[in-house]
Amino acid sequence: MATKNPVLAATSSGAILGERDATEYRKKPAELQGLRGPSAGLISVIRKNAAEEIRIELTEFNGHQLINIRVWTDPRNGGSERIPTKAGIACRVALLPEIIEALQQAEAQARARGLL
Repeated sequence: MATKNPVLAATSSGAILGERDATEYRKKPAELQGLRGPSAGLISVIRKNAAEEIRIELTEFNGHQLINIRVWTDPRNGGSERIPTKAGIACRVALLPEIIEALQQAEAQARARGLL
């Protein structure tokens, strides 16, 4: 059975990338590969559809450590670099355990309903 999203590369922070993303990632210099400081970086890239992906990153903004879960899309002008959209959430890293617990509950309910 073929895998739905084959792993073709992993970032320095361990994020798993598919074929297109791996190609784009390899072309970027290290300082542009999702890193924004010593404790920040791209965690994961999840393909949403042909034109969009969900990126999970640790970032810093005005001295605050954040978890950023955001939809990135192909630019409308035909450029090669994906751009972040307004769709997503950025919140304090301290909220991560509560978010994970809520997502686990959502997964359990989706499985109970036969959605997964």
